[in-house]
Amino acid sequence: MQNAAMSPFLLSQLFAAASLITGMTAFQFRRREHILRGWFLAALFAAAHFWFLDAYEACFLVLATATRLLVSSFTTDHRLMYLFLAIALGGFALTYQSPVSLLALAATLVGTVGSFQRSEKTVRYTMMTTEVLWATHNIIVWTPVAIAMEVMFFLSNLAGLLRHRKAVETAL
Repeated sequence: MQNAAMSPFLLSQLFAAASLITGMTAFQFRRREHILRGWFLAALFAAAHFWFLDAYEACFLVLATATRLLVSSFTTDHRLMYLFLAIALGGFALTYQSPVSLLALAATLVGTVGSFQRSEKTVRYTMMTTEVLWATHNIIVWTPVAIAMEVMFFLSNLAGLLRHRKAVETAL
């Protein structure tokens, strides 16, 4: 009798799918704190996704990102931003495995700076940059659901940005 357990790759793709749904939903919120809290949950799913792919440096960076997203949803204190930048760099130094990890690091650093900005638009623009960096990373490590996830995040983010901008212009 065969073991009915799922393969680590299949589990990773299921967590990536959960991250996709959660992240796309978060981008439809208007308030930056709600976007960031939704992304906190999406990041937890994404971290599990990387864990099952044995991409531990990406997993650590995404866990640090999840923590940062939660904290930054409550404050824009730049001292905390610098703390999270240092955590990302330290974690990267401890878990570095290959040059592709530099894309994950760049995404994390850009996202960290963006998360601690007061403007919802600035948060969205920096997230778009991180989505491009993560999509490139995911193409190289070949995780199809995560590639689609980043493309969908980018499009959802853009749709939310345009929808909220149009609502403001209509109100004027």
